[in-house]
Amino acid sequence: MSRDRWGIEGPPPEAYSRVTNPERFRPLHSFTEGLVAQLEARFDVERTEGYGLDAELERTGTARPTIRLTPRSPRTAPLVFAFSPFPGVVTRSGQWQVDPFPSCGCDACDEDAEDGIERLTWLVDQVTGGRFREALDLPAVGPALQRIELWSLDGSRQGSERRLERADAQRLRSEADQATFDWEAWPVRAVGIL
Repeated sequence: MSRDRWGIEGPPPEAYSRVTNPERFRPLHSFTEGLVAQLEARFDVERTEGYGLDAELERTGTARPTIRLTPRSPRTAPLVFAFSPFPGVVTRSGQWQVDPFPSCGCDACDEDAEDGIERLTWLVDQVTGGRFREALDLPAVGPALQRIELWSLDGSRQGSERRLERADAQRLRSEADQATFDWEAWPVRAVGIL
């Protein structure tokens, strides 16, 4: 990522609303298709493919059918991959975590496909490795919060916390059988079984 190309003054204001050459993100589609195939070969998962699998991820349209990989253990986080026409990929990890690749795409952010591939690979490694926790806090008083934590074997961590409207938090909570998920590692596929 060459964020310093703008120099010390940063990008011009118009760069935040401009997307030059969105096709530079097209490699995210083929990379994700290959990643899904690798995950399917390595882990004991069920693959579901089609349109309408995740309305939130597909709200801006899809360039091809969405793919959901559901591990056969209920204590492991499913992964959903939606292929946006931008072109990009939007994922759902577990119950609530949604991540876009690229994260923005505007000229000011100056992302490229390699940035997205690196972030996506890291995310998938942590989710499949069982280094992923998510929680929805809905106190009687005060704001509702969605908390996400991912960590890698080398000790690096990523976490986020975002406020939610109470109605949105109540809807999300009603769709899940619990408020906190400490996801486990995906089960490895038995040798010789596909």
